Amino acid sequence: MAATMAGQTLPQEATAQNRLLRSRSNRLAATVLRLWHKHAQPDFDIAFADMMPELFLALDTAQYHTASDAIASTPKIMERFDVVNAAHPEYKPDPWQWVGVNGNGMDTVDTMWTAITIGKQAVSNGAPVDVAMDRIGVTLVLRTRTMLADTHRSATSMTARGICYQSTYVRGLTPPSCGRCVILAGQPCGKTPFERHPHCDCIAVYTGPKAPANACTSPSEYLDSLDEGQLAKVLGGRANARAYADGADLNQLVNAQRGIRTAQIDGRNIKYTTEGTTRHGLAASRMIDSGYAKEFVKNGGRYTKVDRPRLMPETIYARCGDDHEKALGMLYKYGWIL
Repeated sequence: MAATMAGQTLPQEATAQNRLLRSRSNRLAATVLRLWHKHAQPDFDIAFADMMPELFLALDTAQYHTASDAIASTPKIMERFDVVNAAHPEYKPDPWQWVGVNGNGMDTVDTMWTAITIGKQAVSNGAPVDVAMDRIGVTLVLRTRTMLADTHRSATSMTARGICYQSTYVRGLTPPSCGRCVILAGQPCGKTPFERHPHCDCIAVYTGPKAPANACTSPSEYLDSLDEGQLAKVLGGRANARAYADGADLNQLVNAQRGIRTAQIDGRNIKYTTEGTTRHGLAASRMIDSGYAKEFVKNGGRYTKVDRPRLMPETIYARCGDDHEKALGMLYKYGWIL
């Protein structure tokens, strides 16, 4: 599925980079996990030493090709955005400079070694050796994916600066994308590549000093292109997908996932969230105004929050049954609909 912009798709070169980065990341992750399974043993130090030659040959090769692809494609993408002199950069970066270092400039050997440290800590905390080895494998894959994404972003950034020092970028999705990335899609940003979460493989699409309106990816266009099951997966459940279709604010739905809790009230299970319930939260003011909450209280933590739970859409729909108007009213009063 191609990443989308408001009214059109991203340049072909950008979507090709999306697909290439994801494909290379998947292949490298599979290689790293295979190598770990091949060499894994209770002595983690020896296991890591045994896999190092093949591991870092694969990682170095992937970083070099990723940097090279970013350096080659960025001028073409920027040219599509009518950036002056995109085809004649001031300099051309050396892709080898990204080989062997992570996004923070740390040696990749040290970065990957942290997986062994995590495994040792797991054993010292009482975990069985086989569980610790599984944890090492997962961490090695996570570190690998992160480093490859960092390599692409950094090489793209440096190449773009060589074309136009005041370059800005927009966040481009690499579908399928999670809700946290979707709500940020297309937001013009500064010169520093965006913050990311583990497994994030979004790309920075560089333009000129000012991002043109048609360069912004569109969260709504991306979400509207998904089927019911895909939408539910992105937004955290079918009830949230239904709430989005009913007009719920996308940012509220996604951010609420950070504070989801469950409880029993009047003998019924409910889902609620702590997001948006402080004095400055929209949901808090709506809940107070509607009478769903009475006051702000401080039950530990740094902030005061409303004294009643903010019901998640799933619980609201369960309570309202087939009464659509009542559901819309509750969605509004709990701050889901603007």
